[in-house]
Amino acid sequence: MVKLIICSLFLLLFPGISHAFAETPQSGPAEDSAVILMYHRFGNSKYPTTNVTLEQFDAQIAELKKQQYHIVPLDRIITAFRNGTKLPPRSIAISIDDAYLSILDNAWPRLKAAGFPFTLFVATEPVSKNIPGYMSWQQIRALAKDPLVTIGRHSKNHGHLIYMSAEKAAKDIDAATEIYRRELGFVPDIFAWPFGEYSPALEKILKKKNIRAAFGQYSSAASSRRDIYALPRFAFNEKYAKMSRFRLIINARALPVHDILPLSPVIDHNPPQPGFTVDKDVRGLSALACYPSHMTKAADISRIGGNRVEVRFDTPLPQGRSRLNCTMPGPDRRWYWFGMPFFVK
Repeated sequence: MVKLIICSLFLLLFPGISHAFAETPQSGPAEDSAVILMYHRFGNSKYPTTNVTLEQFDAQIAELKKQQYHIVPLDRIITAFRNGTKLPPRSIAISIDDAYLSILDNAWPRLKAAGFPFTLFVATEPVSKNIPGYMSWQQIRALAKDPLVTIGRHSKNHGHLIYMSAEKAAKDIDAATEIYRRELGFVPDIFAWPFGEYSPALEKILKKKNIRAAFGQYSSAASSRRDIYALPRFAFNEKYAKMSRFRLIINARALPVHDILPLSPVIDHNPPQPGFTVDKDVRGLSALACYPSHMTKAADISRIGGNRVEVRFDTPLPQGRSRLNCTMPGPDRRWYWFGMPFFVK
């Protein structure tokens, strides 16, 4: 009875939160799958490659309000993956990178009104230098007081960590740590890789610093099968925020795979030879198609023993960031979506 009274008072004080955290019909069995959305700017068309228009964002929020979706804090997904527990179907988390001022002016009021939790990954240097277009630490502290908002780490200067020595990358992360402690009074324990770039060596640095999870920037549904220090996120901008793509993404489910190769996204052998094994209970694998981001056609797929998938293409990856997207129809008209990032130095 006491617990019920406390919960009721909490919802009265924060009515918007009820939509995000209240128990709703799951509309299907629990699953080892989640979709993590990624944004940067809102309503700032001066930067179309990192911006969504307010019309696009309003339409996306309206879609997410529908009952079949479960908008959850990012921490709930991390905890489920680390503990091996399942999530409601269509579990979705919202993340935003870089602390641009349009987040405060345009995104926060809309997400707050919808009762949607979100995570803000803050690169410290642009904020500390008062660069125009970024929030101030005072504004970020105000955001951090909102029960719907979680602050995450994003390095100090938002540099390309994979091009740094391990020592220099660790110093950058440590410098940001001290700024978080001084400005916020705490140090976030989740991390977003700048530009989505990471490597096994960089992951070791985060593990030593007690980071619970880290996030990349490549298209894929997430699951506990994936590296907890390189979880995927679907990025949106003006070009790639159409409602048809948005609905496809938020209804996606993780393809259950294991024995993923190559082990590192930093490519030495180019083109790489990706491969993964799909769980035997997945049906319809003949419909799987894999698309390298640097090509206009699908890659060749070979299946070994029925459920081992080997992906091959002859065109080498260009320097910089590339991706492989593998999709196929799944149950309930939801698509399986499995992605891999590649980095060529």
